[in-house]
This record gives sequence, structure tokens and C-alpha cells, in this order.
Amino acid sequence: MGDKKTLSEGLSSRQIKYREDGRQLIDDSKITEKILKSSLNDIIIPYCKEKIKTLFNGDIKVIYSISLYELQCIFNKNGGPEPNINNKNVCMKPDGGIIFAIINGNEYPILIIEDKVQGTNDTRRKNGEKKQALGNAIERGAKNVRGAEMLFSSNLNIFPYALFASGCDFHSSETIAKRIEMMNYGYPNHIIELEKNKTNDIENEITTNILPKIDINKKNGKDIISVFVKSHKWDELDHGSSRWSKNEYAKICCNIIDKVVVKLMEII
Repeated sequence: MGDKKTLSEGLSSRQIKYREDGRQLIDDSKITEKILKSSLNDIIIPYCKEKIKTLFNGDIKVIYSISLYELQCIFNKNGGPEPNINNKNVCMKPDGGIIFAIINGNEYPILIIEDKVQGTNDTRRKNGEKKQALGNAIERGAKNVRGAEMLFSSNLNIFPYALFASGCDFHSSETIAKRIEMMNYGYPNHIIELEKNKTNDIENEITTNILPKIDINKKNGKDIISVFVKSHKWDELDHGSSRWSKNEYAKICCNIIDKVVVKLMEII
């Protein structure tokens, strides 16, 4: 009986810790969601709105959820299956929403923003606890990527899908970031890694090393997402050290919008 109690207590302790880590990730998501929302409302959306107005005398709209039925309706026009009305309750909800340009009565999706935070081992280290196995939250995001493929199934031949990843789980000493490359046909991530006792000029690094490499074009008929990884090593820096900032989100997203606008000008 004593052994069973010990096993039970051990299991209970692990479950409690998993729940605590889960709560931390939820709290992290709330923080980054607030930063991303501020970047969208104050910089990204106004920038996009002005750009579309100036160049096309058009407007924009932003949605934060789209149903499988709506995606099927779009995909059906480009050779996909018949839409199923029962799919109205199944949705994809990208963290930063979907921005559409409205030009001459037509709607063009021009940016999808996803944001994922993963990693609690930095907090466990600070609390004197052992490192644990990494999570798989990022892999579950593949559903939204496939949904977005239906949205961008037209002949525009672009895929402006920005995935921002942050946290110690994405550091190059782990394998999580490589799993993203696996689901992205092997295309490399755009990476910023913070180091202990080193001051990083992140915005300059984005301007110099990331923006010139962003490519929104489809590759060999494949939809390739633009993945931006900002991370730190779990046993070097504190939790939250590699969180994306308001201006960093904006710098990258506005650059993607610029690239999409060039493509729109070719067909409109």
C-alpha cells in the first residue's frame, strides 16, 4: 500500500506541475497577445490601410476567425472540393488575424499572423527544478497553415503567412525549431538568438539579416510560411527574455505588406 501511495503521490505531483507549466504558457500567450495586438492596432493596420488607400484607392479589413466552410468556398473556386455547410462551426483563428485588401470590390488576403510561445525550462531552472521534456504546441499550429493554403489557392502565387515563435524551447540547442522546418518543406527559419552577457541590437539585426531574406513567393507550387524565431538558452537567460517586441512585430509585418503590394500592382 505504501508503494502505491508513493506512486500516486508522484503522479499527482507531476500532474500539478504540468498544470502549473500549462498555466504559465497561457499567461505567456496573454502577454504576447497584448503586445501583438498593440503592434497591430498602432502600427501594422494603419500602415497597411494607408498603403492600400494611397496605391489602389482601396481599403482593408481584418478578421480573427474564418470557418472551414468559408475556406472551402474559396478553395472550391480554384478546384477544391464542394463546401460542406456543416463545417461552419470549425474555424481557424490565427493569433494576429488575417488582413485583406479590398480593391475594386475584390478582396485579397495579404497577411496572416501567428504567434507561438513555448518553453518553461528557464523558469524551472530558476526554481531549482529539473529540466523536462519539451512541448509540441508549435506542431499543432500546422492546422492553420493548411487552412491558409485554401485561402491563398488563387493565381496570386504568394503565401504571406508570418509565424512568430519565441521562448527557450526554440533555441538551437533544442530540436523544436527544426520541427518547424520539417513542416515547412525544409526551408530555414529566420533566427535571432539572445546570448548571456551580450547586448543585441534586435531591430538592426532584423533590418540587416532578416528583412532582405523574407520571400513570400510560393516555391515549386508549395506554400512556404515565413518563420521568425527569437529564442534564448533555457539555462542562460530568464523567462520572457526572447519575447518579440511591438516594434519588432511591426518591422517584419510591414515589410511583408510591402512585398505583397508589389505583387498586387502586377495584377491590378
